[in-house]
Amino acid sequence: MSNPPFLRHAAVTPFPPLTGPSALPGLRDPAAPAAGAGADPAGPAEWSFPADPGCVRTARAVVRETLRTWHLDPVTDLAVLLVSELVTNSLRYASGPVGLRLRPVGGPDAGGGIRVEVSDTLPVPPLLRAAAPDEEGGRGLQLVASVALRWGTRCGGMGKTVWFELGSAG
Repeated sequence: MSNPPFLRHAAVTPFPPLTGPSALPGLRDPAAPAAGAGADPAGPAEWSFPADPGCVRTARAVVRETLRTWHLDPVTDLAVLLVSELVTNSLRYASGPVGLRLRPVGGPDAGGGIRVEVSDTLPVPPLLRAAAPDEEGGRGLQLVASVALRWGTRCGGMGKTVWFELGSAG
């Protein structure tokens, strides 16, 4: 399977390569077949990005393209914004690869939606805090908490996953 045109020159591969199934908690076994943009909505789409600032742009692009393919246009802009925040946090505070996983939730009868997981190698959970008015950062997780239907973190010895869910109406 080849990458879509917007990914051909990017430093990204469909998920993995990681060192093992537990390298980034919450992401599936690297020995299992990988899914990428345009994958069947019944299963997740996953990627692993190098710890490089350019991966934020690429993460936004794969989220936008995948949600378009899955006909989840109402949540696309919000999902792209939140992914941008979480991937940026991973780059700022952790080292190593950043994992991204998208999975449809609900079905056509339930209205549908999306679950997004961003994983990194830092096992310390992020702190939800109030940023001072003059601080440049500290608002990303507040944004996630205020607009997501549900969100949370899973931590393990080799890293953590921050996840959120959006309904089909955003």
